[in-house]
Amino acid sequence: MAHPESAPPDSRSLGVCQRTILVADDEVIIHEVLAILLQRQGYVVLSAFDGQEALEVSRKYPGKIDLVITDVDMPRMNGIGLCMRLLEERPGIKVIVMSGTSTDEIVRQSIKAPFLHKPFKSEALLTSVREMLEPPKQSPTQI
Repeated sequence: MAHPESAPPDSRSLGVCQRTILVADDEVIIHEVLAILLQRQGYVVLSAFDGQEALEVSRKYPGKIDLVITDVDMPRMNGIGLCMRLLEERPGIKVIVMSGTSTDEIVRQSIKAPFLHKPFKSEALLTSVREMLEPPKQSPTQI
């Protein structure tokens, strides 16, 4: 059953706007590591272990989901199908796709999303998440 993971630290005290991320991966260890890593950064994490469950979680979640991080190869609905459905149902949702296979070019052509090849370092994931969710920094001349 998919539920938001345990409550993240209060990001307001850090001066960070709290964002919600849906993580979909059928590999339990990878899924749990991603959830913990993202929670430690102050994100609210919604969990799903396949594409169909992720779609159901999205439909039941009343708030804004800022980002979905999904594996490509999952049972019931793959990550590409999930992303296509979520982009229709939640316009503006951001997407990061990951896989242990060499499907990055197919993913880029299908849904034009950043791709992380498994295994990846935690900093690579966090950099991708920040790039997707944080507005670009303005130079002093733009202020």
